Amino acid sequence: MKDKLTILALTLMTVFLLSNTCSAADLNDMTREIANDANNALNISNSDDTLLITNAGSSRYANKTTEESVQVIMNTVPSIKYSKILQLNRPYDDPTFIFAVKNNRGYYAKKYTVLQSGALSVTPALYIGPDMTETQFQKAKSAFGFDTLTLLSAWAAGAPHDMLKVAAWTGSVNPGLIGAYSSSKNFMANYPLKSNTESYHVITSAGGGDDDVPMFFMDSTPLKWSSYGKETYYNFRSAYTDDPAENIYIWWNADSKTGNMLYWTLPARFNRQLTGKLSELKENAELIALLNTNPAALYKVLKSTVISYDDLMHLWNSGIDRDYIANIKGASAPWINYSVIPENDYNAMYRKGVEAVQMANDALKAAGMLPLGKGDLVITSAGYSQLSGLSAAAIDGIASASGIEFKDIYSLKRGAQTPLWFVFVKRPVNNDGPLYAVFIDENGNLKPVVYQGVSYNVFDISAKNLEGEKGTAGYEKSLAVAEAYGYNIPQYADQDYYIVSLANQWAVGMPYDFMLSAIGGGCPGSGLTQGYLLATVIQRLLPLSGDQYYIYIGIPAHCKEQALMEVLGLSAGRGNYFTTGTRTSSDPNALGIAIRWDPAKNTGKAVLFHYDKNIINSIQPASNSYYKTMYWALWYIKYAFPGKEAYEIASSAFSIAKSATLTFREYTSLLAAGDPVTYIMEFTDITPPEVQVRISDSTLYMDINEDGRVFYSPDGKTWMEYLVPVRLDKKTTTIYYYAVDAAGNRLGIQKLTVEPSTVPGHNVETGPSATVEPSTVPGHNVETGPSEGGRGLVSTSGAVRQTSEGRGDLVSALDGKPQSKVDTVIYAILTLLVILGGVGLYVKRSKFSDIKRTLEHGHHGK
Repeated sequence: MKDKLTILALTLMTVFLLSNTCSAADLNDMTREIANDANNALNISNSDDTLLITNAGSSRYANKTTEESVQVIMNTVPSIKYSKILQLNRPYDDPTFIFAVKNNRGYYAKKYTVLQSGALSVTPALYIGPDMTETQFQKAKSAFGFDTLTLLSAWAAGAPHDMLKVAAWTGSVNPGLIGAYSSSKNFMANYPLKSNTESYHVITSAGGGDDDVPMFFMDSTPLKWSSYGKETYYNFRSAYTDDPAENIYIWWNADSKTGNMLYWTLPARFNRQLTGKLSELKENAELIALLNTNPAALYKVLKSTVISYDDLMHLWNSGIDRDYIANIKGASAPWINYSVIPENDYNAMYRKGVEAVQMANDALKAAGMLPLGKGDLVITSAGYSQLSGLSAAAIDGIASASGIEFKDIYSLKRGAQTPLWFVFVKRPVNNDGPLYAVFIDENGNLKPVVYQGVSYNVFDISAKNLEGEKGTAGYEKSLAVAEAYGYNIPQYADQDYYIVSLANQWAVGMPYDFMLSAIGGGCPGSGLTQGYLLATVIQRLLPLSGDQYYIYIGIPAHCKEQALMEVLGLSAGRGNYFTTGTRTSSDPNALGIAIRWDPAKNTGKAVLFHYDKNIINSIQPASNSYYKTMYWALWYIKYAFPGKEAYEIASSAFSIAKSATLTFREYTSLLAAGDPVTYIMEFTDITPPEVQVRISDSTLYMDINEDGRVFYSPDGKTWMEYLVPVRLDKKTTTIYYYAVDAAGNRLGIQKLTVEPSTVPGHNVETGPSATVEPSTVPGHNVETGPSEGGRGLVSTSGAVRQTSEGRGDLVSALDGKPQSKVDTVIYAILTLLVILGGVGLYVKRSKFSDIKRTLEHGHHGK
């Protein structure tokens, strides 16, 4: 045994030394090759219009975030600008780049996927136009996946850019999303926010594709609330009902304690889930056309009424209570059908961006500083503000005029009614500043910070300069910044806080995936950083494999939610994020329920997390500064994020209070429970496990659907625990088996007859049905065709995955004794490592030639 381990250690050392020469190819170099190939294949530079769909930024390659690859593409193909990019929220997929063009031949797209090995997967350039034939559709669906194809098809059908932006984050375009686009825009037009005592509140039935829309346009998210005196009004609740298209939108006036409520769903003729057909893409195109001609036809108003304080409280506590809603006696709320497509003057908005840069540079020059350039930062409402129409083009102008790069463009999620503004920040020499900023308002005017009677067009907003409790210079400077940068309609906009906190977190190098949550609606303070920590804990305790994905129930909901959604790939529209929408829980230590769902087994491992504030308070530094939670966030980023010195102790504040394996029925009961925390704490597993059994090529494969053990016997007398695939003897005619789950529930002895025909190439499968029906899987969205790796999506593509297949040595059914596991593992590792070491140098040298050959062979014409 010792000799074997010595040999293994020496081999490991040798291969480790060699592996330094054969690491995965540099992503930026690969992306440059990809961009050149796409430009040649699709003639992007000469196209009438172009689009890039990518998960770069949220996805990882070689355990690093991938945002720089987007800048490489923009540099290589200048016609691909910021406003032409849609970022997918798919953190667990390999980096993917889908280029699409419109030219005189129609609409075409081509997909590139960079595998973690450094290999490259490339599709042909395929037609994606509105007049796709069935043959063209099947090719495109196979290449891009149906969900991504809905995005491409909607773009070709003329969908507005702001709708596509939501769809990219949610994952697909469907009737629910299109209906929510129309209803939310109409709702805001009927009931605009005019003061900081007015606010929006949303209750949805998660999973219909519609739920994320109000987060983007109404800035109604799970982590925000308004407080007036003793009253607190929360913003977003995602529940579970039998109609995933149900929504309640509320405009609330805290002064009068009354509001206007719109209760709506989809018209019956398209209130259904997509199943992956060409006809559904054509229906999407028809619905998109209605956005221009008859947007009111895209949703069905169930009730529009004035509501009272008691009505609001009841609905927030109970969710979508149909009986209660039917009996609300308030007056009918006025309702006018408005146009919902925003103005889109690209050139005018582009000039606004260029002019903002010129004005900022003039201010910097007057202060004796260099003009804006690569490495500097812009924080802006452009991309979300729609008071003057679609505004993403302003960012194109900024990038062109300043050289500010993609990773340093912070398009901050704001409500569509927010004014357009820009804040430019110079890269500091040191992480702690100075951090010089210039604010330009919606009218294109400099907005100075007035401190001690002096106006400063350029002001140091570094944490170091603003630090201090009441009565100090730092506190007074903070008040001056708040006065200049502040905008509080609605109250939770907290514009000055977002600007100051984001700029300082940028200066200390916050991780890009965390930054996405900070600009994506999350309040960039200590709560958001704790959410990032919790996400890493969930990943560590509930690692994903195969097609598994995360589901999360936010109880209570606060600033952590946005980090969880970004890092774990969650979305209410996708049907894998739920929240009770309050900051309280029946268990004061509860933090939320994370579920790792396995669609192959149709079960989920649920974990209720507890939070120990005492641990955090013991290590988190005190702060009495005006922007105090920003200082806590900076501490987390510098000292307590993964890889930092305080990470282990900070993450130990999160613990498992209760875990359970849930069947689909138990999972839906959890969602329907008035108090999910109590449901989990009182949950008792009384459901016997299920076992999938398959015989293929004279080998027995068995898979239990939850934590537990499986036992088998060829004669019903001598029992062995199933650990690895079992080689069956020709004389074996029957297999007996039973299983026991972690809770002690027992599946009784089952009998499987081994037919003589089970020879290599012939399969026998028994156990639960291998087909997964959409109605029995978490979430309402259904994806068909090749898996795109979308963790919140459900595949209906066929047989249940046998996770036990290929787990090492085989067992003979004659004696039930496996080969020596140690021997088998050691020799297998030795063989693999020698092969890896031997080809290491060759892989390194041939990597790019392989990539180029892949790209060359990827051209199959249009």
